[in-house]
Amino acid sequence: MKRWTIRTQLTLWYTGSVVGISVVGVLLLYWGFVYTSSRNVDILLHEEAEALGSYLSLSPTADVQAYIAQLVEEKDHFIGQNKYVQVSNDRGEVIGRSANLAEAIFPLPAPEGTPTREEVFVTILFAGALPVRVVILPVVSQSGHRFFVQEGISLEGLHASLRRLRTTLFFLLPSMLGLSVVSGWLMARRVLQPIKAITREAHTIEAQDLSRRLPIANPQDEIGQLAGVLNSLLSRLERAFAQMRQFTADAAHELRTPLAVLRCGIEVVAGKARSPAEYQEALETYIEEVSHLSRIVDNLFTLARADTGQQEFEWETVNLSGLLQEVYEQADLVAEARGLSISLHTDGEVSVQGDRLRLKQLLLNLLDNAVKCTPTGGRVHLAVNREESWARVTVEDTGIGIPAEALPYIFDRFYRVDKARSLDNTGGGLGLSICQWIVQAHGGRITVQSRVGYGSTFIVSLPVSQPS
Repeated sequence: MKRWTIRTQLTLWYTGSVVGISVVGVLLLYWGFVYTSSRNVDILLHEEAEALGSYLSLSPTADVQAYIAQLVEEKDHFIGQNKYVQVSNDRGEVIGRSANLAEAIFPLPAPEGTPTREEVFVTILFAGALPVRVVILPVVSQSGHRFFVQEGISLEGLHASLRRLRTTLFFLLPSMLGLSVVSGWLMARRVLQPIKAITREAHTIEAQDLSRRLPIANPQDEIGQLAGVLNSLLSRLERAFAQMRQFTADAAHELRTPLAVLRCGIEVVAGKARSPAEYQEALETYIEEVSHLSRIVDNLFTLARADTGQQEFEWETVNLSGLLQEVYEQADLVAEARGLSISLHTDGEVSVQGDRLRLKQLLLNLLDNAVKCTPTGGRVHLAVNREESWARVTVEDTGIGIPAEALPYIFDRFYRVDKARSLDNTGGGLGLSICQWIVQAHGGRITVQSRVGYGSTFIVSLPVSQPS
């Protein structure tokens, strides 16, 4: 089934609406003209019949025929047709009438149907003539006699005017239809011109060049707003593609080093026969590199599932103070082996709604980062407290610190400050990215404060669990 273009649909809708409004307007105009013309005829008949009735009631012996002749000679500029006048008594006898009536007589209504002071309008038809509008006005003279003044006007002029009006409207409507089609087509073309330009420009944008943007003629109208939304989408796609390319390159770089170490080591070991002790030492080195690879792959898999929204959380009420105590006990042994002191401060029981395993992973990553960046003799301090509706976890170390220019990028994937930043260069640059993802998934935020040579402080804020 062939679908019409938007331009055709707009043209048809515009034409249909214009034609519909025009038809309604023409009908109202025609009916208004008919009503107004008919009303004018009745008003003219009423005024002239009333004038003749007043003349008769005040002067019963007046020359009725002369007055009727003068009345008939007066032509109305709008109606302008023949007038017919007749005066009768209550017995039906004609007292006077206009010459154009000849032998015709206006019929009188039944006496009981005509109150003394009420007039009656009727439309009668003479043989072979157009209808005549007639007013019948009862008049009582000063002597008490009742007369009936009847005046009629042929509706020939009114019918002729209506025919001319119908003819005019008959030719006017098709002209309006044609004009509405043309104007609708031109209007739709003008309105859709920006969309055509946007479509033409969009066809030329490729995935390799997402920096280009769609033209916006008027940012305030609907099409301009649409183009603005599409440009925002292109910006997000550009960032996503750049991040994906950077992620792929960084992942390849991170995986290449341990793989190269494994390959070279295996080639060296396989080059000649060695003692069992040498084989044991080589295998331990390879196991360490494989563990490093495994951690990188696990972190990559975690972030990939997070990006696609496939990572599921098991939500529960987590005692953050107790969880931090567990992490502290695990990290204390590692810190002692590296010559570090670690301390913990908890401000009562602080609970949050979240995934216990992911929150523990968050705390372990932050602690591991602090331990790696703190030289022997340094300190690592853990704290948790509540500030209004937020649980605040602080991981503070006295390590070598982070340069100010690097702070905006430390949560980027695979981003690592200069190698001198880490005293233990076994990380893959994904730990802080995973930390940020876990915090954001729990509706919180993570910030860092650091000075080179003085250490770093990571602050995690999570919404506290409301009591049920």
